[in-house]
Amino acid sequence: MDSKSIEFFLRVVEFGSINKAAGDLNISQPSLSRIISSLEHEIGAVLFTRSQGGVRLTDAGRLLSERARPLLAQFALLKEQLGETSGQVALGIPPSWQEVITSELIKRIMTGSPNVTLRIHEGVSHVLRENMIAGLLDLCIVPFSSSPLSGYTQTNLIREPLLLVGHKSERLDSTIPVDLQKLNGIKLVLPSKPNAIRQLIEHSLQRQSLKFKLAMQVDTLGLCMNVASQNLAFTVVPACAVINIKDDHEISWSPIKSLYLTWALFENEARFHSPAVKECRRALVETLQNCLSSGRWIGAEKTNRNSN
Repeated sequence: MDSKSIEFFLRVVEFGSINKAAGDLNISQPSLSRIISSLEHEIGAVLFTRSQGGVRLTDAGRLLSERARPLLAQFALLKEQLGETSGQVALGIPPSWQEVITSELIKRIMTGSPNVTLRIHEGVSHVLRENMIAGLLDLCIVPFSSSPLSGYTQTNLIREPLLLVGHKSERLDSTIPVDLQKLNGIKLVLPSKPNAIRQLIEHSLQRQSLKFKLAMQVDTLGLCMNVASQNLAFTVVPACAVINIKDDHEISWSPIKSLYLTWALFENEARFHSPAVKECRRALVETLQNCLSSGRWIGAEKTNRNSN
């Protein structure tokens, strides 16, 4: 099973038609049909049901479609690693870091390291972790994990407070921490499990016999904040998520006493040799240090404890 056949298969999936896919690929329809038939023969399963209106995936085809893209990404990454000349770096980073770190990091790399090409994967922690498990990321910033991740070295970077965010009518004071009791039974909008913040809030409430009430599961930071701004529910976010929010915004927030999130840098051990990865790591550390020195990241403190 070669990667080119898989790529052709995915193009047929995208168009829902062998004819249309063949036109996009600039090959003849009979040639593409033979490639798909050969792939089906090799796999030992029918991938499409064919009709005059196009093609539809069978159960086997659906499974291959779901699994193929990560495999192709891994294959592309392996070719880069074997060549040792790639200047590409796949970086996983949380959306809450966008204003405080990501934008400045991109600027620093694009102006100071023109030979480095970044591939940014922005997502919530459990999605980024899945990408690491698939071997798709060179560097990744996610919450500290007590469970080592095979193939990656973990280094703790920074600890910051967690904030309870609600509508401005709730009059939460950013200078006055609230007790965990404040979260007892209130409607919360949080990411789905196994997101690190979701699990920390849920477990903390359970330990104190307090009620965890989930109103909605949302896997994007922006939408969680939007729900809070409409006075539909509260959410919990890291402090960096509110750095550039102005005082006249529709939300208010307070730190939650004794609840912190530790961010860690995960480095793909297979890519340690890459000059581009080393350069990106250096730029990341410098950007982080500059941000901490500026005092913009309120409540954040540096930590360097290694996990692996």
